[in-house]
Amino acid sequence: MKRLLAQIGITCFAVLAIAFYLPEEFIFALLTAAIIAAAVLLLIKKTRKKVYIPAMALTVAIACAANLCYSLFYVEPIQDRYTGDKAAVEATLTDEVYRSYSKYCYRLRTDRINGEEVGVNLLLQTAVPIEIEPFDRISFTADIEKTDNNYYLSKGYYLSVFIDYDTFDVSPCEEKPMYWHIICLRQRFREALDAYLPEDCASLCKAVFVGDKYSLDPSVKKEFRYAGASHFIVVSGMHFAVLCMMLLRVLRRFRSHRAVIFGVLVPVIVLYMFVTGMQPSVVRSGVMMLMLSLGRLLRRINDPHSSLGLAGLLLPLIFTPFGAGDIGLILSFFTTFAIITWADPIKERLKYKGKKRWLKRILRPVTEILAVGLAANIFVFPISIFAFNAFSSVTLLSSFLLYLPIQLILILSLFLCLFYYFGPLGILSLLFSWPLYALCGFVLWTVHGLSSLPFSYVYVGAQYVYIWLGVTIVLAATVYLLRKKVRLLPYAAMLSAFILFGGMLLHTVNELNTVSLEVYDCGEGLTTGLDYHGDLYLFGFKSKAKEAYDLLDDIQLWYGSAEAAVCSEKSDFRNYMRLRNREFAISSYLLYDIDDAGDEEADIMIANGLIDYTIDSGVSFRVYPAKRKVLSYLTAGHTDILILPNHYPYQKIPEECRDPDIIVMTTYSEGYEELSCDLLVVSNTAENSREIAGQMQGAYHDMMTTSSGKISIDLR
Repeated sequence: MKRLLAQIGITCFAVLAIAFYLPEEFIFALLTAAIIAAAVLLLIKKTRKKVYIPAMALTVAIACAANLCYSLFYVEPIQDRYTGDKAAVEATLTDEVYRSYSKYCYRLRTDRINGEEVGVNLLLQTAVPIEIEPFDRISFTADIEKTDNNYYLSKGYYLSVFIDYDTFDVSPCEEKPMYWHIICLRQRFREALDAYLPEDCASLCKAVFVGDKYSLDPSVKKEFRYAGASHFIVVSGMHFAVLCMMLLRVLRRFRSHRAVIFGVLVPVIVLYMFVTGMQPSVVRSGVMMLMLSLGRLLRRINDPHSSLGLAGLLLPLIFTPFGAGDIGLILSFFTTFAIITWADPIKERLKYKGKKRWLKRILRPVTEILAVGLAANIFVFPISIFAFNAFSSVTLLSSFLLYLPIQLILILSLFLCLFYYFGPLGILSLLFSWPLYALCGFVLWTVHGLSSLPFSYVYVGAQYVYIWLGVTIVLAATVYLLRKKVRLLPYAAMLSAFILFGGMLLHTVNELNTVSLEVYDCGEGLTTGLDYHGDLYLFGFKSKAKEAYDLLDDIQLWYGSAEAAVCSEKSDFRNYMRLRNREFAISSYLLYDIDDAGDEEADIMIANGLIDYTIDSGVSFRVYPAKRKVLSYLTAGHTDILILPNHYPYQKIPEECRDPDIIVMTTYSEGYEELSCDLLVVSNTAENSREIAGQMQGAYHDMMTTSSGKISIDLR
């Protein structure tokens, strides 16, 4: 990789991606170090002659400065100005409505906020659907919040609104822009797939062909993630390559001039970018395909590293500097880098060197798929560990088994959709639907089987990830600085892998022996969880907005999902939905005493009466609803725990629950002093906790409070 454009572009994107996840203090320190390094390198004659060395330092400085300036002078002023109070919003819906778990999501571009002309992106989420079409105008009054979800921040949505009631003023748009017609085309493609395929197969085809991952059931998306095959349901370079190569073969068959080929390919690439929603990973792939097409037109040898570098420079300009933080784009970008850098050398190592031609022909495609999979995982593996604290151990196997079927699904979906709208030729769509049904069934069956294997998706504790990352950086720097680095590299890689897998083993063993009560520090609120062998059961999620964001980060960092969640108030339910919007799955049941929320959710039980939930033979809990409050009573071995929600009436507490070993509460209500326990845990501020302790005096032997941090109590 000797071209300066490639070095600058890839470095710029990498720094912007890292800076998105770093605190501002770290970015400022990195900026300062890069400026000093650039100045020193320019002063030294030897390094000044090698242009790429100071250029790299300047690139790091510029990328850090871009991130800081964008954050300090655009994002933070917008968030500080428009959050905190109710605001009257007038906006335009810029794309299709999609559903994420129990909420409907609307991507808006504001026209006015409180009468002031403001053009910013805003994410509206509602509990009930709104009758609205893309580019219609909508008006409402609600509390605007800062967006705390990195996924939406990377998409450019820095403000968000959640409304659980239907009070909107919608006015249709009379003159639709060009993008509206593209949305209609996308909808017609989905209609064609729905017409000929069952729901599960159609959903998979829609995800593969038009990038509509929201149509997939959450459980199916989870299985793809566990099987290490999530990249197949996200439109990427593979999708563009398949479509463009297919079109190229058709054009070459008619011996088309290279100018004609360029004139056909470019509109198709641009159209497909828009049809699939102009996602960052899609734009990255599209830019590279456009560069490839331009190189063919000009009869220039296309350098894939330079094309990738150009994409790395253009993406922050097309979107925002925060756009580099999109995890899908990061995975797509560095997977592409790894494939174009190492796929060919790996293929040469794996290539069959025997003299049997028939065996060489059979093994050639197998070798190519394995080489691409191995190269891709060089970067996917560490990024996945750092981003999700987990990795799939079967990703190479899934890549080998699914690579060709997914390509065939993409091609057949295209032909089915095209023939569906050609009148008499529509009958041909039926012919394509049969192999599509078989291929989709094979892919879903394979993904389900791989994700069900023991240890198919392995979690690694965050502390082990940071230890592994720190040791790996030190090892990499040591090998680079020492002589005979080629000889030392395998040993350094083995030591890094040993530390990582050792951390994975320790984390797994620790999970198998853990049963603990977690009471989180959430100010004047109560959020309690039961950690059972690494699985989380939540009992209430009440927190002030300020503490809620840190609490969400903490829960999401240590747990990928919750097996069950108990909820008694709409404010709690709203916090659960915030978790679920972060791809945090509440997979078993959501129990609550709200009659008018979430009725369409398949995994919600309305707690209109006493409910028993058994985790295993020695661990269970019981839910007692009363007056829109839910009391939870846990039994773990020989320990009984009473979790009292805010202002739960003493008279409604069953007699058998009034003498537990542990009581967890946040506020005092009349009669609570009649309760009895060995340990009282109060989730509140220090001042309020002292007051509650005085009111409960005589009801407990020992007391703990969350005012100094999260409380963890081993139960077994």
